[in-house]
Amino acid sequence: MAGGSGRVSGRLVYVVGRFPSVSETFILREMEELERRGLHLSILSLEPGDEVVHERAAALADRTVYRPSPLSLGSLLAVVWTSVMRPFGYASALLFVLSGSVRWPRTAGELVRSLVAAAFFACALRGSRPRHVHAHFASMPATVGLLLAHILETTFSFSAHARDLFTDEALLIDRKLRGAEFVAVCTRYGLEHLRRQHPVSVGGRLNLIHHGVDVVELMPLPHPEPSDEAPLILSIGRLVEKKGFPILLRAAAILRQRGVDFDLRIVGSGPESDDLRRLASGLALGECVRFDGAMAYERLMPIFQRASLFVLASVVGGDGDRDGLPNVLLEALALGVPVVSTRVSAIPELIEHEETGLLARPGDAQDLAEQMERMLFDEELRAKVIEQGRMAVVTRFDVKENVAQLADLFTAVMSRRR
Repeated sequence: MAGGSGRVSGRLVYVVGRFPSVSETFILREMEELERRGLHLSILSLEPGDEVVHERAAALADRTVYRPSPLSLGSLLAVVWTSVMRPFGYASALLFVLSGSVRWPRTAGELVRSLVAAAFFACALRGSRPRHVHAHFASMPATVGLLLAHILETTFSFSAHARDLFTDEALLIDRKLRGAEFVAVCTRYGLEHLRRQHPVSVGGRLNLIHHGVDVVELMPLPHPEPSDEAPLILSIGRLVEKKGFPILLRAAAILRQRGVDFDLRIVGSGPESDDLRRLASGLALGECVRFDGAMAYERLMPIFQRASLFVLASVVGGDGDRDGLPNVLLEALALGVPVVSTRVSAIPELIEHEETGLLARPGDAQDLAEQMERMLFDEELRAKVIEQGRMAVVTRFDVKENVAQLADLFTAVMSRRR
């Protein structure tokens, strides 16, 4: 076994919203590293996975248990089986659902669906000796995870990220915090938000554990020899409001008006796809903007190799949703691609202005264009941020080092349960 975590018997149960997910490769990296350190995972997913994913996800996806429809025969039989075979645990979970539904009626739907899912998963886990349940995201995965822990009469923890912290999507967050052995939060910004919003419930449970990347796998790429081709500006993310793609397109139009030659590639899919294509056409960017759709992780490497600049124009959405610290920024810096982003949420925890990248005011296309132009043409600045950006990732966002902290927490909790 690698690393310093002690070996423990039994299964670590991971509850996720969707696996594999093209926008959540950090969960894949985390699970791979935990298993490398000797922990045995059972993966439970509330929704089917994406088709376009990292090729390494296939092996874990084959072992993943997926929730069926709450009204399916399998779900209903699982509820009956669980109530008979685990009567005390099921009664505890049912009491949680009933008390929550009475006290907070708007939670009733999610609680009932989560109880059915937890019963199905408990049935699927029979014979596997589950020792601890961990959920990714404080929203419905944590609801299912907490109820599953009740049924299995075991311990519970969860990881909180971004949307689940900054919108009203996560129900009963106080009760989840109080029921958790610990809570992993991936940014200082998110941790302080939880502490301010739930000062009584958090206790000493909060742990800052950054996501990470494999800094050996993601080495700076050899860039092509200088040519007469226009520099490539790359942006990757789901096509949703918080990613700020309309701002990026308007900044690109400003650069074109100034006579700056470039190509812009936007990789990702989402509900704003058609609107963004229309906006690009309206801004007369059709010849220099390419929308690639969602793309498997391995196919991104040649694009990063060509990129002169990576841009993520994050904003705060109308519903409060915002990025935490997008992993694609870690990947860009690890690969030696300079970054321009915005002062939103935890992004400044990685991108320090004029040190590890450049930051623009969120929602300000003019300022974003200024920072993009600086990074494209200031060779001294580019050299500085390429070197210091990678150093920041290596020293603070190495997946092996950061998952070691999480593995130690799991080992401590699971070792107490003999």
